[in-house]
This record gives sequence, structure tokens and C-alpha cells, in this order.
Amino acid sequence: MNYDMFIAGALGFGPAVILMYYTLKDYTYPAVEKPFFEDRKAFGIFAVGLVIGTIIYSIQTWFSMTLLLVALIFAVLEELVKLVILNFPRFQGKLDTSFYGITLGLGIGATMGFGAVYITIGQLGDLTASAWAVLIVIAAQFVLLHGANGMLIGIGVARKMPWPYFAQAVLVHLAYNMLMIPFFTGDELLGYPLFILATIILVLSYYQAWKRFLPDLIRTEVSRFEKRTKG
Repeated sequence: MNYDMFIAGALGFGPAVILMYYTLKDYTYPAVEKPFFEDRKAFGIFAVGLVIGTIIYSIQTWFSMTLLLVALIFAVLEELVKLVILNFPRFQGKLDTSFYGITLGLGIGATMGFGAVYITIGQLGDLTASAWAVLIVIAAQFVLLHGANGMLIGIGVARKMPWPYFAQAVLVHLAYNMLMIPFFTGDELLGYPLFILATIILVLSYYQAWKRFLPDLIRTEVSRFEKRTKG
């Protein structure tokens, strides 16, 4: 039996599910009496992200991401897709949009991570331990990148300030794509150091959005709600 698809699925979906659980668990039942978002809608948008991620990765395989112009164009387009979806009138200015941005981004990242692993296994066959380690990190990179940026754009839409947060998401994506070019072109001097740097940037970006920007948004909205109810 060919286990490539199961392995790719575990490496792509595993990090997404783990991050979704730990990011959202403090904002829904039983951690809070009144959840900040609808579970059914969050999983529905996660499913939308899975479809979008599949489409994006399929299109990307037609191009060489080692070309600077291609890397720049896809960085902007991928974040623009998130903005278009999260900026629908039904989501504008609503607190729960930030959480749907998380699940949208994690869905996109999960299928892109899956695609990267599955295609690499199919092309290279037997992999060394170090190659597996790199592949695991790359799958996690996709999840972190799109999860963090989906969260950022969702927060921006919730604050009715989509463009500054969209710009930040694009900058993170551009930085990641450019840092990874030497790695994918086989640059022995810069490839792995920049690969590590790109991973650190993504971890910090996700952590900042999760632990700083999201709590700040919630505190602001809760404070506004309390003022309205007291007034």
C-alpha cells in the first residue's frame, strides 16, 4: 500500500489542527460561557480554506517559486484572496471575523503543506532523515504563514482597518518567499541559514498575532460592549 498520501496528510493537517485547537480553545466553550465565535461557521470556513489552498498550490506548481517576480506576485495574490473573503459585508467590523481568519488561513496552510510534502515524496522517493526533517518544517511553515496572516487580516477587518493589517501580512509573506529562494535554488552558503531564519520569522509572526493582536482586539471590543451596556 502507498502511504505517501497518509504521511503528507499527517504533516499538512497535523500542525493546522494542533494550532487551531490551542489558538481557539480559550475563546469557546467550556473556557468561556459565551463563545466568541460559532464553531460550525469556523469549521465551515476552515473547509473553504482547504479548497482554496488546494487551488492555490495547484496553480503554483505551474510556476517556479525560485523566480523573484513570481514569488512576489503570489505573496500578494494569496493574501488578497484572504482579504476578499474576510472582507465580505457579513464579516466587516465583527469580532468573530478574527477567528474565522484563523481557520481560513489554517485551512489554506494545511492543504498547501500537504501538497508540498506529497509532491516531494512522489518526486524523490526514499528520503533521508534530514530530508524528512526539512519536509516536516516546510509543511509547518505553510501552516504558520497562512494561519498568522489569516489572523492578521481577520483582525484588521474586525477593526474596520483591513488595509494596514493586509499590508503587514503581505510583508511577512514577501519576506518568507524571498528568504526561501536560496534554499530552493540549492545555495549551499545561504540556503539553510535563511531557511532557519524564515522559520523563526513565521513562528514569531504567529505568536505575535495570537498572543498580542488578538487579545488586544478582544479587550477593546469587550470594553466597548461594557461601556454601551452601562450607558
